[in-house]
Amino acid sequence: MTTHFTGRVPTLWHGPGVAHHVMTHLTAGREVLVIADSAVTVPFRAGAAVRTITVDAPSVDVTSVSRIARHIVRRSPEVVVAVGGGSVLDASKIAALALAPGKVFDYAIGHAEKSALTVLPDAPPPVEIIAVPTTLGTSSETNSVGILKNGSGYRLIVGRSLRPRHAVIDPRNLASLTYGAVREGALEAFLRLAGTSTSSRRSARGNSEAVILGRALLETATQDAGSPAGRLRLARLSAATQRGAALRGQDPYSARHWYVANEVAFVLRTRKMVATAAVIAAVWRRICAGDTRWGDRQSLEDFWSRVASGVALPLEPAAGIAALLERWDIPLPPRPTTREVGRISMSTEASWGDRRPMLTGLVADDIREVLRGSRWSDPCAGDQRRPSTAVQRR
Repeated sequence: MTTHFTGRVPTLWHGPGVAHHVMTHLTAGREVLVIADSAVTVPFRAGAAVRTITVDAPSVDVTSVSRIARHIVRRSPEVVVAVGGGSVLDASKIAALALAPGKVFDYAIGHAEKSALTVLPDAPPPVEIIAVPTTLGTSSETNSVGILKNGSGYRLIVGRSLRPRHAVIDPRNLASLTYGAVREGALEAFLRLAGTSTSSRRSARGNSEAVILGRALLETATQDAGSPAGRLRLARLSAATQRGAALRGQDPYSARHWYVANEVAFVLRTRKMVATAAVIAAVWRRICAGDTRWGDRQSLEDFWSRVASGVALPLEPAAGIAALLERWDIPLPPRPTTREVGRISMSTEASWGDRRPMLTGLVADDIREVLRGSRWSDPCAGDQRRPSTAVQRR
């Protein structure tokens, strides 16, 4: 079965038990390569035309992505099925570029060595990708973004050639997630909306959709993070952030907390949402103090007041997000050393700040100020720098 790529959004399949039936239907009679997290079960029976390679999610980096790309090129599949969390889905999407004409894969890998942001030539995906997420919140199954880890850090690769053709969300694939992992995923999806809503250059429709989705994410994660129905709803809401107007606007880099958290996560070797939990309130305090380099105060306050009232959080944004993190028991990374603060500050400026459009006008001293005002765990509370369980893999 072949399908026409429209260039818009993936077809979304969702529901209990849907993975087995949809995957069997979409791959019948086709040459299939399955790329799966070694810790998960592939949701359909492998046949004669199905090859499977497994990936250790916590160790995914440019080397493993290049290895996957060689597998893909060796016997070009008709369809690539990616099963896992965000890191596995991203790796699969990037590796699939090896089938694109014009050495696009080589360009992406090479450019990411020199720059934190790589924008791909505009083209449809070179092969049909079916994304089957086993974690919540990354939206890799529906977006046109891939995160590549190399020696310099986590690099951002963007282009519609990375967008999957199908996204298959089955709550059975989310059943082993801890409450903590579910709420970290909900937080990631929510902060995508909140970050975009710190920009004043937004349409009324975009603002309205962001509020509706944001409120639903907060309410569902607070009230029903444990049930299969609640997890399915959170996964659908996360996917929905990429499928409408909520993230659209004239400022594509408005989620500025992301760039700082990205460097914190790399330097401290912690999960992205743990790093985000440390810095988000400090960034929002800068916005609410009127520092427009970080975002627009009125836009943030308007968004937060409209989503927070339904879950009884403080209406001041920085206090409110700090209260949410505490209520959801989102862990914090250990306090960085003076040397690590310097490294994070310098790498953030070098990769994203100064004259670059992501953090325009922000330099290392500005990042240090945010880090000084950030929240860190008790250094005696134990090492939180490694993902503690497979179910928390990105």
